[in-house]
Order: sequence, then C-alpha cells, then structure tokens
Amino acid sequence: MGESMVGTPLGERLREAEIWRIWSDVVGVTLAGRAQPLRIINGTLTVAVSSAAWMQELRFMTAMMKEKLNARLGAEVVREIVLKAGRVSLPPTTSNAPDTVTIVPLTAEELERIEVEAAVITDPETRSAFYDLMCATMQQRTYSGQ
Repeated sequence: MGESMVGTPLGERLREAEIWRIWSDVVGVTLAGRAQPLRIINGTLTVAVSSAAWMQELRFMTAMMKEKLNARLGAEVVREIVLKAGRVSLPPTTSNAPDTVTIVPLTAEELERIEVEAAVITDPETRSAFYDLMCATMQQRTYSGQ
C-alpha cells in the first residue's frame, strides 16, 4: 500500500482487508480451521467460531490474536474481537506470509514456556491449537526495510 493512501478511508479499508489474507499465518492452521474473520466494522472484528467449546477457549486468546494481527498490519486496525457461533470452512494450505517475516526455530526454553502455558487448558484439541498458535507466533521474526 502506498504511503499516499495511509490514513485515508480507502487506505484503512485496504489494511482491514489484509486480515483475511494473513489470518491463517497469524493464528496458525489449526485455529484458522476453527475460527475465521467475518467482518470488521469500526475496529471491531467479528470472528465466526465452529463450536461453543472453541468459543469458550478462544475468549482467552482474543487479546493475543488482536495484538498479533495489529503487529502484522502495522497499525491498530483491530480494537476488539467479537466471537460468534458460525460456519467455518477450512483455510487454504498455502502460506501468504510476506517476505519480511522470517521463521526462526524456537529454543528449548521457549518450547518449555509454551508447554507450561498450554498445560492449563483441559481440552486436548484446544490445548493443541493454543500450542500451535504460540509456536507460530513466537517463530515469526519480522524485519522491516528489506
């Protein structure tokens, strides 16, 4: 997006549209298979969630998802995430990550920290999705100016 469009209503809409392109990369494939963005209005992103159990677990992850989305978008585009029961289709399997994101292997300490944080989640499927999200998030290192 050109610098001349930044701050304009069209520029903001283009930045909002990026959410659908980067969603799977930001939240991870497992979570993207259970929750997908529906719409964004005035900074409120509505996300369809495949089941009540997933919705309950994702309530604890909305702040992290918002932070990661905004970091990738380069601005506070998402101010709030609202979860809604809905139909979720499987995301595409190809990655659309920009060239400025480099995947770096996690250290043993980082993996241990993720395991400790995930251990409190009782549902195995949700725990696995949380673990995948944390790993994907921590592995991404963004470099600007390239």
